[in-house]
Parts: sequence; structure tokens; C-alpha cells
Amino acid sequence: MLNANIRIIEDLKLFLKKCKNERLFTKDEKSFTKERKLTYFRTVALIVNMLKRSLIVEIEEFFEIINVGLNCTKSAFVQQRLKLQYEFFMWWNVVQVESFYHNYKDAIKRWEDFRVMAVDGSSCYMINNKEVLEYFGTQDNQRTKVVMGRIMGIYDVLNEINVVSHLFPIGFSEKAIINKMIQYYESDMLFLYDRGFPSYTTIYLHIEQEKEIKFVMRCRNNFNKEVVAFVAGKKKSKIVEFTPNESAIKELRQHGYIVTKETKIKVRLVKVYLDTGEVEILITNLLDNKLYTTSSFKEIYFMRWGIETDYNKQKNILQLEIFSGHKVETILQDYYANMFVSNLQSIIGKQCEPEITLKTEHRKHKYKINRNVAVGTMKNKIVKLFLNDDTEEILEELGNIFLRHLEPIRPNRKYKRYRKARRLNGKYQTFTNYKRAI
Repeated sequence: MLNANIRIIEDLKLFLKKCKNERLFTKDEKSFTKERKLTYFRTVALIVNMLKRSLIVEIEEFFEIINVGLNCTKSAFVQQRLKLQYEFFMWWNVVQVESFYHNYKDAIKRWEDFRVMAVDGSSCYMINNKEVLEYFGTQDNQRTKVVMGRIMGIYDVLNEINVVSHLFPIGFSEKAIINKMIQYYESDMLFLYDRGFPSYTTIYLHIEQEKEIKFVMRCRNNFNKEVVAFVAGKKKSKIVEFTPNESAIKELRQHGYIVTKETKIKVRLVKVYLDTGEVEILITNLLDNKLYTTSSFKEIYFMRWGIETDYNKQKNILQLEIFSGHKVETILQDYYANMFVSNLQSIIGKQCEPEITLKTEHRKHKYKINRNVAVGTMKNKIVKLFLNDDTEEILEELGNIFLRHLEPIRPNRKYKRYRKARRLNGKYQTFTNYKRAI
């Protein structure tokens, strides 16, 4: 796996070099033509170095790390980074994801031959200034209007990779975003959705692709008359047909599909019984009852929780909502740089998996890497990884640090939630079980 990671880093360096040589993703043709202290490579490396502290402190430390006997001002960095379009980091992450799947091949984890993709959205608090407010919009509450962004993600829960992750204005609909993405889905992917996503349109778009896209969607008990009848019945699994309403017919026409009130789609309804006694209803196009047994759906849908833990990683470990700039462009740079680092940490962690298994096979629980510590140790080393040539040495160093900080996986842990009074003012709050690593 170390060799696979070396090849992934080489692919990323090759893309970086190509972008620099061809002036891709730059403000104009003159950007980065002069040899300044912050070259194209150094500007990229500095932005992905998780800038969460004072910029002056970050810049001073950066130049000390690269050991070139130079330095620059905060103003110079801000001017240089604005010459680089945020799309660079977005596409750099695309290259990383594609390289991961290509180089890991048979080591890719699957469920019944599917890569399991959890789909979900989240919100992100923004800096409150005029430019950011006009671009991202506000979320209203009872007291005030808060500037926020809409995150939309597709997460490979078994391989811990953000396959797709974008930041939109808060007014964008999660369901509308996903409906536009479906045409780019791949047929070996199985998509898991929470109950905010099911609709005739979304289901139809999965089924009517050139190669049908498989899905499992949780729905409300009153989603439609077929679901209501299924909930009232005794069957745990049933094949039914849905028909569209006027809204779905109109919406599908906008996607280029002509349907009528008689256009039927065949789906399977499944009841999943929770430990609490509650019943969840799932809609799926995994119709084969022998191949995909009713009992297997509890396991597969529970995997969707992986995207929730990943949002925790993004917001609380990578500190997603702490931005290093006050402009829309710099916010988007930080967001996609964060996604890049998140995936890189997961990929580097994979080279440790065989040794973790060997090291902990005699223990009661399975173990995993402490992600907070892992991300923290990548600070500054990620700079060397892309500016130096000793890729293997740096990857081995990071892997060894990851292996020193493991934590047990305790399945089915449940704790009663106690709400404690907490002060709302001030920059810093004290937590008993968590300390920032960057």
C-alpha cells in the first residue's frame, strides 16, 4: 500500500507541475510568471497547510520549514493567492480520488461488489461581510440572519474517501443538486440517502440511466399511498410501483425526460427494525430478494453514518469553518484544500492498515487511527511532501506516527445525552474530551 501511495503522490505532483507550466487555474496569463518568494508551488503548498492560526505565524513557520532563507508579508501572500483560482484545489482532489481508485484496485473495499456511497448535505457558517453575504446568502432564525453555505457531499463509507464535495450558496436545494449529479454516477456504486432525498424524480433518474444506478433511500412513513399501505401491512419486503404527480412530470421534463401519469417505476420497500422498536422504511432498486435479503438492509443503511462522522472530521478536526481569508475566492480555496487534506489523510492511513491488524489482532476490540492526531501531524509535513523529492521517506514517517496513535473501535456504544450550560461569548471554549490538533 505504501507503493500505491507513492504513485498517488507522484500523480498529484505531475498535475501540480502541469498546472504550473501551463499557467492553469490562474487569474491571467501573467500570473506567476515572475520568480517571487511565493511561487506557484509554494502558494499551493501554503494554502493546503491548514491555515487556522494568524497568517503571520503561518507564513513565518512556512518559510522556516522550506528553509530557503526568505520570507514574505501577509499582504504579499493574499495578493499571490488571489492569482490562483479555487478550482485548482477542486480538480487536484479529483485527480487524487481517481488515482486512489486506480492504484488501489483490488484493495478497494466493497459491499456485494459495490462501492458504497453515502449522500448528505450540511451547512457551514461563513464570515459576515458584504461580498460573502451576497454570494452565499443567509439562513434566517428567530433572532437574526446568519451567513451560511450549503455543503453537498458523496462519501465512500468503506474507504473513507470524499468522492464529491462541493460548497454552494445556502439557498441551493440539496435534492436539486443531487438530481443534477446523478448522470455522473458510476454503475458499480450503491448510493445511500436519508429521508430528505426520496422523490419520484430522484428515483426515476437513478433507474433510467444508461446503466441503472443502485440506491437505498430512507423515506417517511407517509411518503405516498404505496408506502402507507406497506407500513400498515405485515410484509417486511414488497415490490411496488410508483407513478408521478404533476410536479414530478414537470421536473423530469426539465431534465430531458418525458413521462406521463401512467409512467410506472418498480421499486422494493423494506422494513428495518431498530433496537428502539421503531421501524424505518427503505426504498431500493435492489429487487432480488435472494441476493439482497431483507435482513441485510439494516447493515447497509447503517453504513450511511460514515458521512456523518466525516462531517465531524471536517468541522471539528480540520476546522472547516475557520477561514484564512475574507473573500469568496479564498473561502472556496480553503474549503477545497480542506477536502484535499482530508482525503490525503485517509489515503496515507491505508498504508497502515495491515500493520494495525497485525499489531492489534490479540486485543478485544478492533483499532483505528486517531484522526485528530493524524491530521495534526500532517501539518507542515504536507508542505515537504509536495515541495521535496523524498516522498517515500515522508510517507513512512507519517505512517509511523499514525501507528503510534490508535484508538479502539467500540461498536454499539450509546450514552445518554446531557445538555450542559455553556457560555456563548468569547473565542475559546473548554472541552473535556477533545483538544484541537491544528
